[in-house]
Amino acid sequence: MLNNNAKAMINYVSGILNDKKMNNNFPAIAAGDADFLALDQSLRTIRNVAEALRVGDVHYDIPGDGFVLDSFQIFLKACKLSNEEVPRRKFLKILKLKGKKNPSCELQELTAIKRLENKIKENEKKHRLLTDNASDIIMTVDLFGNFTYISPSVEKITGYTQEEVLRDYRAIGYFLPGVQKDMDRVRESIREMVEKGEPFDAINFEQRQVRKDGKSIYTDTVLSGIYDDDNQFMELLAVSRDITEKVKMRREIKKLSETDKLTQLYNRVKLDAELEHQLKRTKNSTAVFGLIMIDIDNFKQINDSFGHLAGDAVLVELAELFKTSIRPADIVGRWGGEEFMVILPDTDEKVAVELAETIRKEVSENRFPKQEGITISLGVSVFSDDASVDTIIFRADQALYRAKNNGRNQVQAL
Repeated sequence: MLNNNAKAMINYVSGILNDKKMNNNFPAIAAGDADFLALDQSLRTIRNVAEALRVGDVHYDIPGDGFVLDSFQIFLKACKLSNEEVPRRKFLKILKLKGKKNPSCELQELTAIKRLENKIKENEKKHRLLTDNASDIIMTVDLFGNFTYISPSVEKITGYTQEEVLRDYRAIGYFLPGVQKDMDRVRESIREMVEKGEPFDAINFEQRQVRKDGKSIYTDTVLSGIYDDDNQFMELLAVSRDITEKVKMRREIKKLSETDKLTQLYNRVKLDAELEHQLKRTKNSTAVFGLIMIDIDNFKQINDSFGHLAGDAVLVELAELFKTSIRPADIVGRWGGEEFMVILPDTDEKVAVELAETIRKEVSENRFPKQEGITISLGVSVFSDDASVDTIIFRADQALYRAKNNGRNQVQAL
């Protein structure tokens, strides 16, 4: 059991810390003891700090050192900073403590945090409204290929709901197999760069997609990275735009640039480009390709006798006849005037001559309105280590010239 001196010391310390009235009666045993006087001063300092904080005084100057007093000093510094960040006049509209002009630092700090939280919520709400109401499809994707968000506009563009895409976009065929494979390859490359801490540039690509109702659409997607304030990668951001009409217009413009206006066959620009393609392809392989030059026999007489409109009608009908006489892989076009050209991929001379003869026979047996006995002459050439397109065309022209001189309505090869 404690002796009377120890009990007197405990009662004294307890009185300083807990009693409302300060007890200044030192225990007899401690009177004049230096160690006790130092302890007494520390206890009184703690009591004074507690009283100051209780009335909301955040500017109280705390003397001394030690773990407890240092902790109080740190706490008051935080309160002072909070006082500076939150204007007092705004805070006082929220709360006033009875009989006190200055609210406590705890309440001011709480108000500052609350205001910051509200601001963050407002920004998040604003950003969510922007993404939810965007006409483009906005998506976020992790490095494993999982969608973490997709905007509601996905349903308007693709027919699929947000839930369907987020749940399992692979199973529903949101991307075509070839596109999905390319995207997985790109994503894996990005993942390796991110793991190495390397930056990557935004990636742009177009792809065809199939809507939920089976219709084809075309989208343009920009893929980039989202980073935090410390420049640490978070996830991928993808923005897709419906460019179906743009693609249709682009194809229409391309078609117009490659199509002969009268016959609707390919024009000379397209034929030249295809000849260059076939020549390059053939030089890099063991394949060959053939060429047929076609000229209408005595076409000038048709124009002179019946007029140019009648001549144009013959050209249009011949164009339709050529399209039905050739194979699916063959390419036919109007070379100029009354001359036509047929390009025959992967075709040797024997087959090329047979196809030319088939075309000649179809024309000679056809009954043209208001015209009788229309025939054509054809010259055939096949790639034979030619250095340029011009040499192949030259040989086909020479064969055509020979067919004309030999009586027309025939096929010659050179």
